[in-house]
Amino acid sequence: MTLNGFATFYSLPGAITAYGERFDPGQMTAAMTADRAKRNTLVTVKLVNSPDKQVIVRVNDTGPFARGADGRPLKPLQPDPDIIIDLTPAAFRALTGGLDDGKVRVTVAVS
Repeated sequence: MTLNGFATFYSLPGAITAYGERFDPGQMTAAMTADRAKRNTLVTVKLVNSPDKQVIVRVNDTGPFARGADGRPLKPLQPDPDIIIDLTPAAFRALTGGLDDGKVRVTVAVS
């Protein structure tokens, strides 16, 4: 399955993910809704404007739920339908080169 939309990043150091792991902002992991990707699924995230830039991340949390990285108000449990994946800061940096963009257009290939 391939999804098109936006990726952003989130950081909750030390918090427990929906699947019981401690959140680690330095890991290559992500949050996606359970209907799109099950626990421990590996997904490939590609930048739409630079398809040669991609990261492979493991889904270890559910979401995306909270907004904030792109400057909009934080609204827990109110998904933004345009955002299809939340990456850890490490994964977002690996994909974009930094955290300045906050929200980028991507394709996500679910294995």
